[in-house]
Amino acid sequence: QKERLAQLGQAVSKISHDLRNILTSAQLFTDRIEMSEDPTVKRMAPKLVSSITRAVHLCESTLAFGRAEEPSPTLTVTPLLRIVDDVVDSERLAINGADLTFTCDVPQDLHVRADPEHLFRVLANLVRNARQAIIATGKSGEIIIAASEQARDWVIRVSDNGPGLPPKAREHLFTAFKGGARKGGSGLGLAIAAELVRGHGGTLKLSETSASGTVFIVTLPKGDGSF
Repeated sequence: QKERLAQLGQAVSKISHDLRNILTSAQLFTDRIEMSEDPTVKRMAPKLVSSITRAVHLCESTLAFGRAEEPSPTLTVTPLLRIVDDVVDSERLAINGADLTFTCDVPQDLHVRADPEHLFRVLANLVRNARQAIIATGKSGEIIIAASEQARDWVIRVSDNGPGLPPKAREHLFTAFKGGARKGGSGLGLAIAAELVRGHGGTLKLSETSASGTVFIVTLPKGDGSF
């Protein structure tokens, strides 16, 4: 019973972490819609609905039967740029006037075989961590999301020119509650992202980190290569 409660506690922590962030995005979209009279409200409304839908699906899938594990991904062929654009649009609203730019280097015709919701969560966690690290420095910064297709894999690279990861975060990089890179951080974001990528049979690796910035690489296998 204690083990079961511990597993459930970990599952609830995961839910709380990602749900809080997804709903924060939804709230920011809602504030913009309520205050703005410009035509962009028509573009924002679908994103609000999408954010809320993600939150609902996250609760339903993870809470089912109190499972501590993430549900298996539902693999579909999906344009990667669409997922990246959704992530970047959410993060742009959260910079609060900071001097931070987002650069997207993803071919428009690049399709990957993945669970779109899982991949959104992976990239959202990586980009959010980079955004928070840069803003905490009070300096200008850039986050770059790039992707390419290899013979056997799809490779997604998320890089930034932030302050780099502290030693404690590097030591327990993908361990929940130990790998937090900032004060008050739980380290859950990277732990969740790594678990979701593993569910695809892929890998999430820290390629480099220093005072000049940090690079994470997501590798997703093609399998037999047929669509």
